[in-house]
Amino acid sequence: MRRSARPARAATRLLVAPRQRLAPLTDAGADTDTDTDTDTQLRVDWCLEGATPQTLSAASPPEAWQALTRLAATHPVTLLLAADAVSHFHLAAPRGLKRREWPLLLETVTSDAVDQLHLHPLQRGRGHLELIALPSAELAAWRAWAQRLGLAPAGWSCAFLALPQPAAPDQITTLDDGSHRLCLGLAAPAAPGAPETRQWLAWPREWPLPPAWRERECLRVDAERPGTADSGAGVDASVDTDFDVGMDESPDTRPAVGSDTSAAGSHHGSQVGDAASDVAEEARRRSLIWLATQPPTALPFADDSGARWQGITWRPQRHTRWLAGAIALLALLDASLWLATSWREHTAAGQRQAAALAARFVGPPPVDARAALASRADAIDVLARRNRQLSEALAAATAQLAATPWQLSRLEVAGSQATLAWRYPEPPAPVVVNRARQRLADLGEPQWQAGPGELSLNLSLAANTPEPTP
Repeated sequence: MRRSARPARAATRLLVAPRQRLAPLTDAGADTDTDTDTDTQLRVDWCLEGATPQTLSAASPPEAWQALTRLAATHPVTLLLAADAVSHFHLAAPRGLKRREWPLLLETVTSDAVDQLHLHPLQRGRGHLELIALPSAELAAWRAWAQRLGLAPAGWSCAFLALPQPAAPDQITTLDDGSHRLCLGLAAPAAPGAPETRQWLAWPREWPLPPAWRERECLRVDAERPGTADSGAGVDASVDTDFDVGMDESPDTRPAVGSDTSAAGSHHGSQVGDAASDVAEEARRRSLIWLATQPPTALPFADDSGARWQGITWRPQRHTRWLAGAIALLALLDASLWLATSWREHTAAGQRQAAALAARFVGPPPVDARAALASRADAIDVLARRNRQLSEALAAATAQLAATPWQLSRLEVAGSQATLAWRYPEPPAPVVVNRARQRLADLGEPQWQAGPGELSLNLSLAANTPEPTP
């Protein structure tokens, strides 16, 4: 029997996409079925090529979860993480940079602990390096969650890796995943001779894009899919419409928290919320169908690019050993000369400092020395009282906002007046601002400045205390 020359088709991948950004917390001592269900059955979508995406949650019947486990036994599983769970970097990198040195490139561009990030290269060439990153503990937690569910994922990925690269810098390719609008654009090369820098942007779908991205031609990868009833203009309207209508509305024109509203207005608000939720769910479904037809690259959970060709021992030749010895000797001599020079300079500096200090105490002490010392001590006491009062006020304000995402952005002190300011990670709703103002009302006078998006609190420190002089 003659074997067919046609290559075998790769097995259809099963995409499993959790809805939440962070992996669920687990209890190491939990060994009951109830604990396992609470741990694993979060809200998750799955999709195969040619099939309708399915959504599972803790309310889904056990048979639905078992069907997903059976599919995972016959298809390679890719764990599709949320778009905002990963970070993307495309940076200039010197030639010869070792893999263990990659975190050094990120110290100036991220506030995360770079030594705790899982880094995977997407592009690496002369003078540039493109990485995708997320916390190693977070990736391990997602893998453990999938294994407890019986999925045994072959790799992980994100929807950004499936977006095609735009043809020109004035274009972007986008995908609406139901919670974020994923954009892929191009920028100037990170280094001379390198290709154009790729930029990723995960932007909340209800917000208008930033001006620098809004001015480019937008190419939606899932807008023209055949068989989709809402493809085309209707879909674009759901994305390009300004969803911030009313966000600039003055708080005075809105009903106060807890005020009575008409039944018709409440019903209308619920209809608007349901419509927005339906649009988001449809966008989620459409994006999964598109991703299933051309699934993104599956990335490994661990770095398996360790030492290769184990067992091969390299023995340097004799002249190489002589050269290494000479280099070590020269380095030792250079270090000795540097130490001797540093010791001489340190000794000379110490002598000059001692002579200058002795010259200050030549002659009788000044007449007002005691008064100056007393004034200095009073100034230090005033500063200590003011700092203690400021620390107590800051601790009280932090405790009031501890359960909210508000982050301290500014602290200013002028005499007996102090100003604390916080920012929200995203433009907050008026009800969020009102709640924060109510919590801080007992400490001072909270004010919301919509322009810079800042919530400030003016505090009065110790009354009638003079500004301490240096």
